[in-house]
Amino acid sequence: MIKGIHNPAWKTTHFDVGAACVGMLATLPQAVAYGLIAFYPLGPQWASFGISASIGSAILFGLISGLFGANPFLVSGPRAVTALVLASAIQVAMSRGSTASDAILIAFVAVLGAGIFQLLAGLFRLGNAASYVPDPVLSGFVNASALLVLINTIPTALGSLNPDITAIGADSILYFAITVSLTTVAIQFIAARTIRFVPAAIIGLVGGTAVYYIGLEFLPLASAPLIGTIELSEIWRVPILIETPPAWGTLGPNIDIALASAVTIGLLSSFDTVISSRAIDTRTAQHNDVNAELRLHGLLNVTMGFIGFLPGSGTMSRSVAILDAGAKSRIANWASSVALALSLLIFAPLVAALPIWATAGMVIAIAIQAVDQPTCAKIWKLVTRKLPYPRVVIGDVLISLFVVTIAVLFDLATAVCVGVLVSVLLFVLGMSRNPVRRTYLGSRVHAHRQRKVALVQCLEQEGHRIAVIELQGALFFGSCSRLRSAVSNMLETGIDYLILDFRHVTSLDSTGSAALRAIHQQCVEAGKQLYLSYIPRERRLPARKQTTNAAPAPSSNKRSRTSPPRWMWLNLEANGVIKAIGKENFFAETDTALGHCEDLLLHRFGDKSVTGIRNVFANSLLLKGMTRDQITVLGRKAHRQRFKKGDIAFHQGDTCSRAYFLVYGHMDVVIDVPGAGRHKRVNTITEGTLFGEVALLDGAPRSATIIAASDALCLSIDANDFASLRQDRQDIVTRLLLNLNRIFASRLRQANVMISELER
Repeated sequence: MIKGIHNPAWKTTHFDVGAACVGMLATLPQAVAYGLIAFYPLGPQWASFGISASIGSAILFGLISGLFGANPFLVSGPRAVTALVLASAIQVAMSRGSTASDAILIAFVAVLGAGIFQLLAGLFRLGNAASYVPDPVLSGFVNASALLVLINTIPTALGSLNPDITAIGADSILYFAITVSLTTVAIQFIAARTIRFVPAAIIGLVGGTAVYYIGLEFLPLASAPLIGTIELSEIWRVPILIETPPAWGTLGPNIDIALASAVTIGLLSSFDTVISSRAIDTRTAQHNDVNAELRLHGLLNVTMGFIGFLPGSGTMSRSVAILDAGAKSRIANWASSVALALSLLIFAPLVAALPIWATAGMVIAIAIQAVDQPTCAKIWKLVTRKLPYPRVVIGDVLISLFVVTIAVLFDLATAVCVGVLVSVLLFVLGMSRNPVRRTYLGSRVHAHRQRKVALVQCLEQEGHRIAVIELQGALFFGSCSRLRSAVSNMLETGIDYLILDFRHVTSLDSTGSAALRAIHQQCVEAGKQLYLSYIPRERRLPARKQTTNAAPAPSSNKRSRTSPPRWMWLNLEANGVIKAIGKENFFAETDTALGHCEDLLLHRFGDKSVTGIRNVFANSLLLKGMTRDQITVLGRKAHRQRFKKGDIAFHQGDTCSRAYFLVYGHMDVVIDVPGAGRHKRVNTITEGTLFGEVALLDGAPRSATIIAASDALCLSIDANDFASLRQDRQDIVTRLLLNLNRIFASRLRQANVMISELER
């Protein structure tokens, strides 16, 4: 928050008055320039009309928005970009044979339409949507606007009366006009770098005007057209749309110009207002409602079009000017408009004496300064090959240049429309990237389950019948065809079980649901089984009317108050996918789904002879190579422990030196997730496997918690028993250590294969 913003008004008024004067000085030259820009296509005789339309907007728009705007420090008024759109609309209308008055009428109907556009955007709370327009497209808008200003202004700067730059001959160029214009440009650029307390546009305009009058005084040079007298009564004019009722014979054939310009002005004004308001909020540590600002600006632009003033929007430069000058409240905002109105009583004669050549130089300087510098820097680095990876920026540059080209070949309104279409196309193309993140087979990647060696070997031989497709991004109409193609190719390889992993999917629409339903039908017809993972289930019931005697809703349904609905599941359910595939075929994790498929595969192809407790010992890698006598001695040392489902063998962090051999049942390996306050299953131990053996060797604390996933029987041996074996039966210890090394090597080999597969 700005210091002093909550102080009593009488203590901060002097700060606001000074800031208002600075805001007036920043607004006056810009208002003059924007009025000249907007009505340049009509010729110098309309300069006075354009300036009064721009100054009127600066006063009225700025005053009302300053008094009632949501952001107290957002100074609003006419802008160069929207002035250019008006100029473009007038130019196109004139090229179609419209008179000057008809072209002006079309332009102000566009302003009125832009106000309606902004009002609707504010009512439907679309203020934040302006920030989704890609930067390259916005850069193209800015650069195209600046280039069009240069093209329209250069004929005047050359002293030609012909507004068509392509028709200017050498005999129509006045070198005195070039001198005045270039002097204005040079002084304005120098002042922008060296002088901070006076707007550079004023200094440049004064310098160019001085050169003009000095030249006329001492040399026999041609004179320039002047701005002319600005009648203050002209600012408070009769509303254009009342004074000149819309003639549908004129407006009808040109309605496309008005509509395109209305959308363009509405978009650009909304974007300017939203971005400027957000930037000022960041600077002042406030948070203001941009949609309320849009609604007010929409109403004001409807009024501007009705009266015949230039459209307005939030202006960052003028807002920063009053903040830097010490503004403490909204008084500085609206008072700058009052100060501008009062200053016209003093400066109107001076403005009337300005030569058009000097104002052309000022407009050229403003246009050059308006060029998007980051885009120019990117182009320069591409041309000079100073970027090691040009593909990073070449796409942005090409889009910006494309928008500029459209603006030059056609008009700014068309360029804006094309830019919006390009942004939509870029969004669709970006979202419709390949939805398949990666694929892998069950022969290379296994579920986190420790299985007997024989079963692992079976999975390595038959695991190719299981396939996992990891999906990513949005599953919608632009990406579904790629998914279906990938599934078809996978089914042709001979798989029996297909798992679709949704962990990295961001959204899914009805087209995506239809694609999943078609994939399921394809699997059914081919005799394959489809499973889906990482789609959280929505277990809450919709709210229903209850009778007076009805029991209260279960507490689990109250979760809707604290967490959002699981839209992906709801979408699948609404489109019949859940019913078609079956809830039992949806898994919380891919590892669980993969383990389920492995169980089905082992049931089909596993060696049935290895089942049973006797065969568990006979086929155990831990006991491989031992004689019956050695196994008997080891069995006498072991302790028999039974676990019921849910029992804990040991906790993570426990100090223990006991190793376990699982005779039957399943045990889950669970770890604590640091900082999350929850637990995660990372592995499942199956019969015939060893666990906890590391603590037997090094005595370190347990790295995980072991929980019985079913009733289980374990044989265990601790460090004391192991030490006793080393003294009495070194042959058994040697064989155990050799087999342990084989177990560790097998696990490491499997881990390396899985890591290399998942990192592909």
